[in-house]
Amino acid sequence: MNHTDVIISGAGMVGAITALGLAKAGFSVALLDRNSAPVFSAESPRQLRVSAISRHNLKVLDDLGVMTGLMAERLGYYKHMQVWDNRSTGELAFEQSGEGVLGAIIENDHLVAAAWQAVSTCPDIKVFQQTSISEWSQSERKVRVSLADREQLSAGLLVVAEGAQSTVRESLNIPLKTKDYEQKGLVCLIQLSDAPASTALQSFNASGPVGILPMNESGLFSVVWSLPNDQVGHWLNCDVARFERALQIHINRNLGELSLISERAAFPLRQMYARHYHQGRVVLVGDAAHTIHPLAGQGVNLGIEDGQCLIRRISTYGLRDPESLARALRKYQRERQAEVFKTSEMMNVLHHLFTSQQPVAGWLRGTGMNAINQMPLIKQWLMRQAGS
Repeated sequence: MNHTDVIISGAGMVGAITALGLAKAGFSVALLDRNSAPVFSAESPRQLRVSAISRHNLKVLDDLGVMTGLMAERLGYYKHMQVWDNRSTGELAFEQSGEGVLGAIIENDHLVAAAWQAVSTCPDIKVFQQTSISEWSQSERKVRVSLADREQLSAGLLVVAEGAQSTVRESLNIPLKTKDYEQKGLVCLIQLSDAPASTALQSFNASGPVGILPMNESGLFSVVWSLPNDQVGHWLNCDVARFERALQIHINRNLGELSLISERAAFPLRQMYARHYHQGRVVLVGDAAHTIHPLAGQGVNLGIEDGQCLIRRISTYGLRDPESLARALRKYQRERQAEVFKTSEMMNVLHHLFTSQQPVAGWLRGTGMNAINQMPLIKQWLMRQAGS
């Protein structure tokens, strides 16, 4: 039986980055994933699923050696943000002063591949590919895991980073609080001939927001268009010219010629909280613990921060003593649930405010956004939230 300090089930963005952080903190890690090592190169097709990684978490990636595996030409750094409401006069503009950035748009597969590349050079991480947990059990002192290929593992802690459909979380019977927004996020890539440089854009409409996220400095943008379920099929399947016209109307800004340059896809938008983030020696991180509306692109950032918080707590309290570990996991849960709730519910409020048909909501959108735009201290605070 192989023994390590920590087993992580799931080696996507959050799982792999958490493994690197644990190894840097002095823990040995067994990292499990259903897939084989991802392959990504400059010739890889552009991916439709992307993440907005905040300034703070770009530093985390740099500290863990992940940034060296990312190709500069496939990163969409942004220093500015422009937000407007198409049913009022409300507008907001943010700008990062100096040489810094607010964040970067990174293709999900690109980030996973870079994290795996860093993992492959780390002697304290043992990777088990193309396998998953078939059975597991825990005692007061350890967790035991049987893999689908019959490999046996044990550890002081099992970290579940399996995503929103986590089988380990389901086996723990942890209750969930869920909300279906009855929307899907339609994603695609577009080219804009006259968009502002290094700028993330977002327009709000009655049907939902349109995020226009820079993929490079050459006018390539990723679009996340939130739409009611009964409208998504039409815009997924209509002809290109009709889609381009509709998207231009929903953006409602002169950003030059708009051209669709990819396929279209859609994914459901749901909010989910696990009522508990740990049970015994098992702990949840990332989408296994929570999913939120992609309105501000904070989902992956919250997951990365879950991992960093967990590492701080178990580094302080250790894994061996059951009471000390329980104290560490309670502190982790309390800290992360508070932060996730704050972010998720803010996205919930904004979603309702910007999709409401009530006249008072329109007044609030226009007056509130324009007022904030004239308040430097509040804008600076909001920028810190976006970059943290």
